[in-house]
Amino acid sequence: MSYIIEIEDLQKHYDNSGERFHALRDIDMKVRRGECVILKGISGSGKTTLLGIMAGLDHPSSGKVVVDGEAIAKLPDRHLSRFRGKHIGMIFQHYNLIENFSVRENVMVPLVPMNLDFEEVERRVRESMEVANISHKASMSAGRLSGGEKQRTAIARALASDPEIILCDEPTANLDRANSERFVEILSKLHDMGKSIVIATHDPIFDHLPFEARVVHMEDGRVVEEGRES
Repeated sequence: MSYIIEIEDLQKHYDNSGERFHALRDIDMKVRRGECVILKGISGSGKTTLLGIMAGLDHPSSGKVVVDGEAIAKLPDRHLSRFRGKHIGMIFQHYNLIENFSVRENVMVPLVPMNLDFEEVERRVRESMEVANISHKASMSAGRLSGGEKQRTAIARALASDPEIILCDEPTANLDRANSERFVEILSKLHDMGKSIVIATHDPIFDHLPFEARVVHMEDGRVVEEGRES
């Protein structure tokens, strides 16, 4: 069995004014290559913290975190940034776009440090926008886009570096039902492309995806239940 994410005995705590808050406790989890995992739980359950540690955006207090063969738990931020740019695409709840950049320029941003030639950059940007169904807005500034269009731009940006792992943090929280359904359609395309996908959400739209997914329920920083849905 080939795993792209392996987490063992993960702990995350924060100390504040002499008091310790445990955000994650005793997390053991593995994600297979090409698998989709849904992290479900109410706000404060720890799912976003766990996703951030998988992405190398935060460091665990202790435990083992291996992503695509690399032990990332103790890597310095500079190395984590380089690793993340190559292996991980992030889709955020609030999009994190550069408002005065065009769609095309936003999608191009993660490719800048990769030193690719112009033709390769153009190819990746074009193909990513096509998958995300946002090519028709390529020249429009991000600040003029609707919420659904911003999310599709964020998806294209996440795909531009051709990462094997896609991590999504509450990706439909700011979308209406129609745009949430469009997001699920694109997610299905990413699954068909063989991407490994982890989604932190409490949106019931992910309860019945058009492909198989594994659901991991979290509560008070712990994994409390796992199962499969389709």
